[in-house]
Amino acid sequence: MNYRTAPDPHETGYPRGVPYIIGNEGCERFSFYGMKSILQVHLTALFVAQSVAGNPEQDAQEMVHLFVAGVYAFPVLGAIVSDRLLGKYHTILWLSIIYCLGHLILSVAEGSLRGMWIGLALIAIGSGGVKPCVSAHVGDQFGKGNWHLVQKVFQAFYFVINFGSFFATLLIPYIRGWEREYLDWSFDVAGYEFRTSIAFGLPGLLMLVATVVFWMGRHTFVHVPAKPGGRLGLLDTVSSSLLFLGLVALPMFGWDIQYQTPVKFWSIMAISIVVGLAIFQWRQKTEPDDGFLAMLIHGTLLWLKGQSATARRDLGPEVAPTSIRRHWFFAGLARNVGDQTAAGPRAVIRIVSVFLLVSMFWALFDQHASSWVRQAQRMELNVNLFGYHWYLLPSQISALNPLMVMALIPLNNFVFYPWIERHCITLTPLRKMTVGMFVASAAFVTVALLQMWIDNTARESAKVSVLWQFFPYLIMTQSEIMISITGLEFAYTQAPPRMKSTIMGFWLLTVALGNKLVAVITRVSDMELNHLFWLFAGLMALAAILFGIRASLYTYQDFTQNGSGKDKRDV
Repeated sequence: MNYRTAPDPHETGYPRGVPYIIGNEGCERFSFYGMKSILQVHLTALFVAQSVAGNPEQDAQEMVHLFVAGVYAFPVLGAIVSDRLLGKYHTILWLSIIYCLGHLILSVAEGSLRGMWIGLALIAIGSGGVKPCVSAHVGDQFGKGNWHLVQKVFQAFYFVINFGSFFATLLIPYIRGWEREYLDWSFDVAGYEFRTSIAFGLPGLLMLVATVVFWMGRHTFVHVPAKPGGRLGLLDTVSSSLLFLGLVALPMFGWDIQYQTPVKFWSIMAISIVVGLAIFQWRQKTEPDDGFLAMLIHGTLLWLKGQSATARRDLGPEVAPTSIRRHWFFAGLARNVGDQTAAGPRAVIRIVSVFLLVSMFWALFDQHASSWVRQAQRMELNVNLFGYHWYLLPSQISALNPLMVMALIPLNNFVFYPWIERHCITLTPLRKMTVGMFVASAAFVTVALLQMWIDNTARESAKVSVLWQFFPYLIMTQSEIMISITGLEFAYTQAPPRMKSTIMGFWLLTVALGNKLVAVITRVSDMELNHLFWLFAGLMALAAILFGIRASLYTYQDFTQNGSGKDKRDV
């Protein structure tokens, strides 16, 4: 069947396909956050049950963060498959089926570490196809006549993400049951395993519903075709997959291979990179591409041949000092392909140099699913709240985050930011992110002080109320709003139009790098929770200082329709 490949420019209302996409996103986010909420406690219990040598809590934390790293690393590859070969619709649909299969394995093999690894790996791969495509697929549905409605749809999109996250984080731990939060094995194991299967199975059912809802909208969607598609798209996908394996997947997830058989590890890495580059060069000879990788390789070869230096020497005084034609590396590329095309890879590298330090924030933020759950397990969970007696589960406390996000966004936009702009400084995106990084450090100082209090009261056979975790969650959520939302705005405005997908892939990769850092520190260290919190608070403060220095040196670019990459000296 032939689908529409472009929106109707005369349509003024909401596109008919939007409800299907929002329904899909709500169900998918419920499935992901519901499953993620119980990972730390379930994996800890599983490591204890199978008598695996080591520290069960730390082993579980390492596994949680490796999984999250995979969820945010694979979108780099998923975006290429979508843009170059299959298109957004088919990428989302087929990878969603893999996503569902991963949930199915978790629900039937939840009592096996190998089963958990396989299920989580499939979910990470499936998420890699869904995550980079869904929001872009929303934008594809709008044309000139209804473009003014895009912001409202994305607000609904963001609301449904937090709505699904909030209720999933409350419901799924409740279904799973409370006993193994304390690693108490004196109960009906068969009954518990049934509840655990349901707790992992319900998110899978929601993911299946998400996939069906998305499929139901196929006749109403605008299906923007992949470019170039066909044989060239296949070559792009194969070469990118091999380069991803050698440069990202093996270094990030191949530690066991590296330590057990280092020759095998380095051989696979080298072969993947060499073959990937060879296929890429074959593709370039077939039909040249002007994407990020192609232009970066072309520019590197010109620089190695000395053509950048030659190009700079040939310039006259009429060329501005800030022109890319005077750049020490990209001058040769600019002379060969033009200023605007050469500005693309330079902009990506400059933005990535900013992004790298943001990885430390994600290392802290995603610990509300691991180390903060570990802290909550040591706290008093029987609380009196609003005149009622509640028993809270450690896995449920992180539901505070999406609830606070929905409350703090309008508070920041209408109160905090305007007040700072009027009485203090102009809040450029990078200044806002710098402050946010210091706020993240403060959140871990707070949680470290709280852990010291918990340890002291434990010696007196007493417990600190879990309600005290409200304060570190509040501080960390404020940091998230200042960094995550602002970072996406910065990336989108500073990326050339043809490099926006590349930039989004790198942004997601910073999340993966941050979670990999947590996994590394968890594996190589055997430290108490309060020491772990102080360590990350210090690392975050250092990253914030370096980020502030980098931000002060960054010159904003104008990539509007009339800008084409001109410097904006307004910082």
